[in-house]
Amino acid sequence: MRTPSRPGWLAAPIVGAGLLGVASGSAQFGVTAVLGEVAIAFGEATSAEVAGSVGMSAGTLGVGLAVIRLAGAGSLVGSSIADRVGRRPVLLTATAIGLVLTLVAAAAPSFWTFVVLIALSRPLLSTVNAVTAVVAAEEANARDRTAAIAFIAASYALGSGLVSVARGAFEGLSFRVLLAVVGAGVVLLPLVARIVREPPVAVRAADAPRARLGTVPRPFVRDLVLLCLLAAATNLVTGPAFTWLFVYGENVLGESPGRMALLVLAAGPVGFAGLLAGRAMADHVGRRGAALAGTVVLAGAATWAYGASSTALAVGYLAAILGSAAAGPAAATLLNEVMPTEARATANGWAAAAGVAGAVTGLLLFGQLVDAGAFATASRWLFLPLVPVALLYLALPETAGTELEEAHPPGPAA
Repeated sequence: MRTPSRPGWLAAPIVGAGLLGVASGSAQFGVTAVLGEVAIAFGEATSAEVAGSVGMSAGTLGVGLAVIRLAGAGSLVGSSIADRVGRRPVLLTATAIGLVLTLVAAAAPSFWTFVVLIALSRPLLSTVNAVTAVVAAEEANARDRTAAIAFIAASYALGSGLVSVARGAFEGLSFRVLLAVVGAGVVLLPLVARIVREPPVAVRAADAPRARLGTVPRPFVRDLVLLCLLAAATNLVTGPAFTWLFVYGENVLGESPGRMALLVLAAGPVGFAGLLAGRAMADHVGRRGAALAGTVVLAGAATWAYGASSTALAVGYLAAILGSAAAGPAAATLLNEVMPTEARATANGWAAAAGVAGAVTGLLLFGQLVDAGAFATASRWLFLPLVPVALLYLALPETAGTELEEAHPPGPAA
């Protein structure tokens, strides 16, 4: 599947997984990008300052967002199934159904109908996120693994960026049209399916004994708990920080969709720089150090972004993207190298579910804190505590240079 002119992290199956990541990113971020318009279309303005500018109270909007994000915890089931029936069938099925539900949500007649439809799609699309990272980890060797996982992250970001650029290029574009176009991408799935395969390492581990659905072998529980705590704490920040971006920028600061699109467009090269920096650190300094450094930058920059000015929003958002991009692939590589093949997708599902729990908690708390005070105060209280929590990365084993089958040969389930 690889050619001499193509680096290992761009092997055809990894590219196929990346294309599924583009579809997942556009569908999930599409909801975030149109959130302000959805709130205005379905909301009833009140005398409250935030409700008057956003379209509904921050608390109500926060509950809707929390429901959608909470549904993403269902990816644990899909990821666990991928350890049993295979990565490829789960990926293709989850992508297809998730995009179709996004397409249907474009015609939602009310806010809560919209929330329910998107909530049904979210566990499927979150499963795609988790399993594409597993495929990248299993298709690449130790030298290329961080780059392969960074490629998957970049693919998701590309899908997100395409939505933002489309909104900026076609100002006034209805959220219904945008989501319909995103969901219609399902027609391209048969073409992508041709280059998506079951990773050889997963095929070789297919006969290994499996623990119960949703569980991992006992020797790996401690490390998985630490990784889940870190995922929850990180998403406690990224959940509200990135989800409220368009509502805060457009509805509170008065930025136009075009200017917000330019900001997201600028995030592309910044994020790419973060991926390169994170990869270099992960491969030469270590997975733990790269994840720790990126997480600290993320926490400080996200707090800065909500500093009540357009400049703070732009600088803080881009710096948060840099930190998140540097930390993400290193943390994901660490997770996939720590866990055994027969439970790797399940472990990714647990980390995703923990991330959902953190994001939901963050969304609920952020909305309530904003209603009670201001965006700047809410960000300081919620985002800065991530800095000391990030030190938990140092309690995990360093896995740089690890080949998966050498580290975790198939063994008995606990």
